[in-house]
Amino acid sequence: MCEYLCDNLRGEKRNIDDNERISRRNTEKSSEAEKQIRLSDDNVEVNKKSIEKLLRTNSQIISKLEVLITGQKNLETRLSGIEKKLNDDNKNNNTIDPEYIKELVKKMSKILFENFIYPSQDEVKDVMYSVFEATGHKLPSINTQVSPSKIQEWKSKPEVKRCYNNLFKKVKDGQPTTYMSLIIDKLRKENKNPSKTQIAYAISICETYLNPNNQNIQMSESIMKLKIINNLQKLENRDKFTHSDDDSHDGNDVDNGGDGAVDDGAGAADDGATNDGRPNDSMANDSAANNGAANDGIADDNILSSDSYNTEEKGRYVNSLLENYGLHRK
Repeated sequence: MCEYLCDNLRGEKRNIDDNERISRRNTEKSSEAEKQIRLSDDNVEVNKKSIEKLLRTNSQIISKLEVLITGQKNLETRLSGIEKKLNDDNKNNNTIDPEYIKELVKKMSKILFENFIYPSQDEVKDVMYSVFEATGHKLPSINTQVSPSKIQEWKSKPEVKRCYNNLFKKVKDGQPTTYMSLIIDKLRKENKNPSKTQIAYAISICETYLNPNNQNIQMSESIMKLKIINNLQKLENRDKFTHSDDDSHDGNDVDNGGDGAVDDGAGAADDGATNDGRPNDSMANDSAANNGAANDGIADDNILSSDSYNTEEKGRYVNSLLENYGLHRK
């Protein structure tokens, strides 16, 4: 009898042990299944974010392509019109050298190409906003159609004044890169090598947009034309960029002792090594921290020597620039 009971107990114990092993295996399988589900969910989330990012990038690329295609069509239309008119005039009086027509069309192509392909006012402003935000100086937004009092209220905000004061200051002490050179560098990355006139145009937009003494936020020819030519002259002479006397504001003058300049020897930038990691929306501080990271988009000899306009040609070029960007005339 005792032996029978012992056998039963041993059998029960084996059953209990077997059940425990089965239970552990089931628990382990369940845990593994839950882990796989979590991993699957994580992969789905990662894939979803990647797809969303790709869609945003594709949308931006398509938008840029549409702008370029439109610009190319407009460019072709205008060039065809110019060439047709010149040929018609030549048929009437037969006095214009065909080589002259070709040369004139070539020069007009250069001006029209730059005006259609290089950044618009809105692009310059967008880049300015992103650079200041990336360097910890976020600009408050404003509707450009608001009343003058609202514009003045916006320009009186400490954040706006700070950005205006910092425009030609160095991002970090001991480094040559300024906020303005970061803006130009990013425009250069997005629009290839801009001409000196285009750089002067971008600098003028940033100055005028932030200047508290300018009651308007929209660019006008009367304000912009002289400023573009002055800034172009500074680029050609490699002068320091500081806020001029007529741009002074609330006694908060920009420091002229180095921080107020884009660079002592190169006007808007240093002749040091180019920073290949050019700014993107999260780039500014890293870009400024690299040795010799000044913007070669301003100081590069090829760009500086690419547009040597005389005074008359410069005036015509600026007039064309203003007209094609649709600036409000006063």
